[in-house]
Amino acid sequence: MGFDLYGVNPKIKEGTKKPEEIDWKTSTEEEKEEYFKAVDEYESINKGVYFRNNVWWWRRLADYVMEHTKCVDEKDFDKWQHNDGFEVDEETAIQIANQLEHLIKTGHAQKYKQEIDDEIKKAEQHNDKVQKMLDELHLEVAKIVGNEKAEHLAPIDYPEPYHKKWNEIYKQTDYRANYPFSIANVKEFIEFARNSGGFRIC
Repeated sequence: MGFDLYGVNPKIKEGTKKPEEIDWKTSTEEEKEEYFKAVDEYESINKGVYFRNNVWWWRRLADYVMEHTKCVDEKDFDKWQHNDGFEVDEETAIQIANQLEHLIKTGHAQKYKQEIDDEIKKAEQHNDKVQKMLDELHLEVAKIVGNEKAEHLAPIDYPEPYHKKWNEIYKQTDYRANYPFSIANVKEFIEFARNSGGFRIC
């Protein structure tokens, strides 16, 4: 799952033209490859056309925008975390870009990144312990069903009470380990927002 952001009225560099859609049913693999290459080139030149993050990267970026730019109304917070086509107008998009630039210049974004990095490190260490407990449980199951069968046995098929115990252990996983944050990603988003003419979150 990912988040695709499309500029509503993006600034287009003179002399560039969006590649024409190809016939996906009849086009060859080579033609498809050329089309994707042309689209990538068009979007790399015209930064306000398209921006994408997978769900892990987008969650952190969206949280940072909502919590620290003060440009997003609290009633719209939930809309930033769904692929429903929520539209951000051009004025707000530019304000977000300006505020993010300010947060980078003042060192706030870097401090936030360090906090997230520390949080991820602790979460990873915690998850290593969770995984160790899951591995130990698997060995217990292997003693009952046999090593060969246990090797191909999914936790959902563990005999009770081991299946229940697996769920209890797995629920201790700290998912914060999966949500990174980077200044480079913020800068890329700034460039998109500033040149998008407003954007939709899909």
